[in-house]
Amino acid sequence: MSRKPLALSVRILLFNPEGQVLLLQRSKRSKTNPGKWELPGGKIDPGEPFDTALAREMSEETGLTVRILHAAGTAEQQVPGWHVIHLVMTGEIVSGTIRVSDEHEEFRWVAPDRLAQMDLADWCTDYAKQMARIPGFGGGDANDR
Repeated sequence: MSRKPLALSVRILLFNPEGQVLLLQRSKRSKTNPGKWELPGGKIDPGEPFDTALAREMSEETGLTVRILHAAGTAEQQVPGWHVIHLVMTGEIVSGTIRVSDEHEEFRWVAPDRLAQMDLADWCTDYAKQMARIPGFGGGDANDR
């Protein structure tokens, strides 16, 4: 069995003041997970620091400037030709107004306990299941995250 090369993607878990999570809906033209919802972020370019990659992806995908706060977990995904590892960080919005790029159809703020009801990308479904097992993920003060 041949092994696929690894690709690293960095994602961000952003909460609004109501404790809802920012999700982006992938374009229906996307090669993987078309029309599915996911956390913002994307692949890291070779030699690019992950925080630089996340800042670039957020600017490109949403127009937002963000600050990384903490590591929040990982998820894996198999795509044609690649085994993708998603590194998920928590963060906060520093500036900007959300505007979605051509890679996405729309954005939505979703309560954490409603994530399972969204049509999530395959990797994001697995991540949401992990997060659902963490006590208090769906409640509490967003500043505690």
